[in-house]
Amino acid sequence: VSSITADSAAASLPVTNLQDLQIVKVWRTSSATSAQIDLDFGSQKIMDFFALIAHNLTTSATVRWRLSNDNFSTTIYDSGTIDAWAPVEGFGGSPWGVFTWGGLPTAELISLYNASTFNLLSSPLIAQYLRLDISDSSNSDGYLEAGRLIAGPAYQPTINYANGVEFEFVDDSRITKSRGGQVFVDEVRKYRRMTFDLIHLPESEIFTNVFNAIDRVKGISKDVLVIPQPSDSSTWLTQNIYGRIAEIGPIENTTLSRYSRTITIEEII
Repeated sequence: VSSITADSAAASLPVTNLQDLQIVKVWRTSSATSAQIDLDFGSQKIMDFFALIAHNLTTSATVRWRLSNDNFSTTIYDSGTIDAWAPVEGFGGSPWGVFTWGGLPTAELISLYNASTFNLLSSPLIAQYLRLDISDSSNSDGYLEAGRLIAGPAYQPTINYANGVEFEFVDDSRITKSRGGQVFVDEVRKYRRMTFDLIHLPESEIFTNVFNAIDRVKGISKDVLVIPQPSDSSTWLTQNIYGRIAEIGPIENTTLSRYSRTITIEEII
């Protein structure tokens, strides 16, 4: 990103914090009504998705994403004003007697995850400028905040990952037992981990997109966003993981010119 600006920011929590890997280092506004964020990528980049990670937006909040190549004299993409939260449940998806209008997540459910907003494009676009408008007049915190803003190209394998994908919460809390049998817990925040196998991918695809773009460019030190089911927004809250690759593993030539690779993503909290 060449530059990032916002029309509102607390002096000690600038909008440039949205570029930091540490999502606890947030950008925060001086009011809870609205905000506008502008990004200049310095040159035209491929755009497949946008995501605002670890924010405090309520289920009444709306966002608007726009792309431009002439600093918004004209636009090449405009999402319009849309809900910041996607529905998380369909009919029959909640216990008997539990119902949330429109299927939006409850505050209790949101508190269990990194509250994040995602927007996926139906086809890639090339743009230099991104603008995000946020409106959340019902926010009782007195400010808007977020930990990370990301946008860019996405890689979607030509073959889905294999059966056997694993999702889990990792709890690194330390447990101590006294001599009398009492249990003492030093509780820490849980984070999610996802492990999946890319299988039978063509040689050119796995070396271009995984070996070069993921292993070489991202490695274990940079962040990635995994969206297991891009066409089902009801899974985004629980399954989408913003994190990093836990370790770089080998690409395996499984048969003829087909290759496979196991990937583990650990959530950044």
